[in-house]
Amino acid sequence: MSSNYNVVGQLVQRSDGPDKVTGRGVYGLDRTLPDMLWCKFLRSPFAHAKIVNVDTSEAEALEGVHLVLTGKDVENVRHGRGTYKDEPVLCWDTVLYVGDRVAAVLADDPDIAEKALSLIDVQYEELIPVLSAKDAAEPGATILHPEFNQYLGVQDPPDVATNVLVNLQRDRGDVSAGFAEADIVLEHTYTTPHQHQAYLEPHSCLVDIGDDGEVQIWMSCQLPMANLGELARIMDIPEEKIQINTSYIGGSFGGKTDANGAYIAYLMAKETGRPIKFVMDYSEELMASNPRHPSEITIKAGIKKDGTITAWEANAYLAVGAYASYAPVPGGLRGVLEMGGPYKVDNVKLSVIQTYANLVPCGFARAPGMPQGLWAGESHMDACARAIGMDPYDFRIKNVIHDGEALMNDSSFQALRVEETITEAAKASGYFDPKPNNVGRGIAVGHHSQGGGAASASVIFGEDGDVSVEFSTFDTGGGTIALIAQVVAEELGIDMDKIEVSPFRNTSEGPLTGVGGSRGARVVTIAGYEAASDGKSQLRRLAAEFYGWNEESIDISSGQLTNTTNEEKIEISEIVKRFGEPVIGRSEINEPTSPYTSFGTHIAEVQVDTETGRFTVTKLTAVHETGTVINPVAFQGQVEGGIIYGFGEAIMTETAYDESGRVSNPSFADMKLPTAQDIPPLDTIILESDVGDGPYKVRGIGEHTNIMIAPAIANAIEDAVGARVRTLPITAEKVYEEFPNER
Repeated sequence: MSSNYNVVGQLVQRSDGPDKVTGRGVYGLDRTLPDMLWCKFLRSPFAHAKIVNVDTSEAEALEGVHLVLTGKDVENVRHGRGTYKDEPVLCWDTVLYVGDRVAAVLADDPDIAEKALSLIDVQYEELIPVLSAKDAAEPGATILHPEFNQYLGVQDPPDVATNVLVNLQRDRGDVSAGFAEADIVLEHTYTTPHQHQAYLEPHSCLVDIGDDGEVQIWMSCQLPMANLGELARIMDIPEEKIQINTSYIGGSFGGKTDANGAYIAYLMAKETGRPIKFVMDYSEELMASNPRHPSEITIKAGIKKDGTITAWEANAYLAVGAYASYAPVPGGLRGVLEMGGPYKVDNVKLSVIQTYANLVPCGFARAPGMPQGLWAGESHMDACARAIGMDPYDFRIKNVIHDGEALMNDSSFQALRVEETITEAAKASGYFDPKPNNVGRGIAVGHHSQGGGAASASVIFGEDGDVSVEFSTFDTGGGTIALIAQVVAEELGIDMDKIEVSPFRNTSEGPLTGVGGSRGARVVTIAGYEAASDGKSQLRRLAAEFYGWNEESIDISSGQLTNTTNEEKIEISEIVKRFGEPVIGRSEINEPTSPYTSFGTHIAEVQVDTETGRFTVTKLTAVHETGTVINPVAFQGQVEGGIIYGFGEAIMTETAYDESGRVSNPSFADMKLPTAQDIPPLDTIILESDVGDGPYKVRGIGEHTNIMIAPAIANAIEDAVGARVRTLPITAEKVYEEFPNER
């Protein structure tokens, strides 16, 4: 554990902190080039319509306008960061959601471009939209993509046209027999809305084409490398002719994994020979970005009076939106399967259906699918407990899994400590302490594993004794620069201030991998350790060659090599000078999905006003078990940031749609985010262990902390006043409507 190390586990300041708090940091939004022009998009006002005619003559005549493109200029060009290439660059015949791109304008400045958009005359023939996943899955539903089988990336085309893109099924045992065995069968439906990731910096890109034809791209993107191949395909140029450059990112949370606007900007740069800048405003972000999928989940459970769960059947419908270009398909949002939870049940039937619908295309958001699944599953666990008169704590303890047992979705992990988090959270929160009237406490349990992926690192020893580190994992704000510096300092036995860390600045320097899937700490620490170890091996080999030492008897620390047989010491810098060039240790890793997961339990305490339904969360207790904590500051920041993120989604953050498919709150004036004033007292407890990935036994925390807040609050409200809210976000109005009649 971290107490066994000198640098690992210590409080370390993030290197990007001063830049960000002083305003020196350069974000994608800040990038400019001389002679730059501005691009803006005209977007559809209808959720579903045919394009009859587009007249751009007035826009083209406006002074300061350089170019106007319509769908006819790029007809049949479709793209997508995901598997399916189904989204038109610009729509030429049909629009499929409010916000679909119909035309693009290039002008001297954003104001002129905006005015030009208003001068484009588009004639539409409005069609009836399909606005829910459940409706879209019906046999008679309008097929939104009749040409689906011709799309690039479709490997197994369906025999019959359908809107269904994903059909995940998990079956175990016999649920019919399980329901027959039950004393009580309980069924409820739980829903979640579209929820934007609410990063504060919007999408942006800047594209310039050099005299040699090389395309330079600066964009606010979490995963630069993931877009390189698709950009090369759609631009029809080799990957080596494209260089994606990094900048600081003002938040992403999965929402900025795409190359939004880059292709049209490239076409405009080719046409004009000038750099092109594109920036979304926030009304565009909220109606036309890629938010969390809305869900409708029905759970039916069979329970015995002694608390045994005899059957668990859950059916989820999620709208992918108009296009699957951002969504995880065909594999699907497997996180939704957490609607089964970490409980022992012999008879299980889980179904997740994801469909096209005339709604904004959805994509990744912090812990994709898990907030929807946990909201339903942990809410229903409380409902089941209360139906048999058992305390929700006791009900969970009776049914929770232990080592050697699989989750309801048949996922298996090692070293399961879920019960420990439940008992510790109950103790820390005073769960069983007496409560005043209208005060309640609610529990929710969840977990998140760590993704894998590629990463590389180089540890470079210079003649002056300094050590520099170059690595491929793009730091989007989680503090990976500090993590790799700690690991290298630990392995070399030197102070961190002697290490200079430089993440790759662009894709030409190497495979510029991003972070996601809670993989950052895992892959960075492994890559850093292996590069430092390789560097030490190189130094030992050179020392053996130069001085005749036995490699196995050489210790390296404090910038020196020590021959442990006679205590003779040589400075690393002397080895490098004699070698005549820098000594470099390298690593190239490609980690699979982790065999470990990390469990957590959140307990919310609320006070409810029975006259109005207004509730106040008076305390949150969060217990998380993990491996080794490399940097407690960064780790705690991830915990608190995730809890605040989940708190917002639980009680206020929603992208709302009206009956026509239009966003009804397309600004932060109407879509609320939590502020410091909203956050209740927070007690976080971290249970470290020596179980995890890599040499330092690391487990991620980034997506673990936001998934349990909503059901914990809803469960606490029911505990307080008997009102069960089943739709997010939880509001005073919904609580009031659900008060028992006898209040």
